[in-house]
Amino acid sequence: MSNLLQRVLTALVLVPLALALLWVGGWGFGLLVAAVAVGSQFEVYALLRKAGARPLTGLGLVLGALAALRALVPFAEPLLVLGSVAAVVAMLQGRREAPLLDAAGTFLGVVYPALLLGYGLVLREAEGVRLGALGGFWLTATVLVAGWGADTFAYGAGRAFGRHPLAPRVSPKKTWEGFAGGLLGALVVVAAFKLLALDALSWLDVAALAACAGVGGPLGDLAESLFKRSVDVKDSGRLLPGHGGILDRLDAMAVTVPLATLYLDHVAGLF
Repeated sequence: MSNLLQRVLTALVLVPLALALLWVGGWGFGLLVAAVAVGSQFEVYALLRKAGARPLTGLGLVLGALAALRALVPFAEPLLVLGSVAAVVAMLQGRREAPLLDAAGTFLGVVYPALLLGYGLVLREAEGVRLGALGGFWLTATVLVAGWGADTFAYGAGRAFGRHPLAPRVSPKKTWEGFAGGLLGALVVVAAFKLLALDALSWLDVAALAACAGVGGPLGDLAESLFKRSVDVKDSGRLLPGHGGILDRLDAMAVTVPLATLYLDHVAGLF
């Protein structure tokens, strides 16, 4: 089976499921977010082990799930603090050749990608007078589709017009032309959502969300490429046929979604 066919079949199965759970919201979408966050975190820990670290995988994954579900779990913050203290205590047990590296790797996985991807659930659970009953759904859908649109437009523009490398030492195939195409694609997607479903967004909000997807997405992609290159691996995992690992599909979202959520909450004041 060709790689392209595998990618298409995987998307045909997963995208409708993700959209259905996004519509449901609450614990339905929360469990999906937790699953992809912890799955991505597990892949990060695998990369860290290749780099020589020995993260506390079990405890780290529990903390990652809690961080991803913090929008639904009561007392999530104190539980994360207590869990972090437990991780520090665990580091004191036994002999570790590089305890600083092990501790840093453990907590890195909790933040990147678990806590960052958890902002998707924060956004879905958003409530505000200006949003309406389905505001959280439409905002989350806007950000996710803008991210995917930016990636698709960037790929097309890069293939058609790409001449100037964006970051040749990290990802030789990415170009400034593709970057511009991705930014334009994100702008088109967000503008369409504003006109069709989100009157609460101003045109400044449209530009800001497009920047979150068009700029934040490539940053997330380049960061993961750098991590993988540092340990000489092509994919973060093999779970998704034709796509590689979970993080390979969500590396851009790990930056786009938190930036968009923070903007919509603290700058636009929508919730």
